[in-house]
Amino acid sequence: MAHDPAVLLARVRRAAKGTPYTVTGTADGFELVAEVLSPPGARGRRRAETLTHRVTLDATGGTYRVTDTRVPVPGAPEEAGDRRSLLTGFGRRPDSPEQAGTEGHRIVDDAAAGLGWTRVRSPLERPGVVLAALLGFCVLLLIVGLVLLL
Repeated sequence: MAHDPAVLLARVRRAAKGTPYTVTGTADGFELVAEVLSPPGARGRRRAETLTHRVTLDATGGTYRVTDTRVPVPGAPEEAGDRRSLLTGFGRRPDSPEQAGTEGHRIVDDAAAGLGWTRVRSPLERPGVVLAALLGFCVLLLIVGLVLLL
């Protein structure tokens, strides 16, 4: 069963209304483009950059792939941001805005799921998840071993 890329594109355009994303059709899919702030650097500074989610569609298989690229906006000034340290932590803060890019992925994934499209992940994602799980398990064993020794 072939999927209709035009229907998916129309759905993504509707979902992107009211967001910073601009949706543009391409020969093999579409792109979502937005201007966002970069993650804070070492000095806590952030810079404007263009974030592009390039979505490549395979209509016969009903699959899609999302590739992200970030390009600094030329001449954009740095903006003050939260300076991270050991005291404030390096993780995502609960009061921080949604990480740039997650909204674009959500728009595409929600629109595609409603139409039966399936996302194809990078071949490196699965081994990365497995490696993280193994490392977590090793850390857990190390902690249990240390507790038993004490």
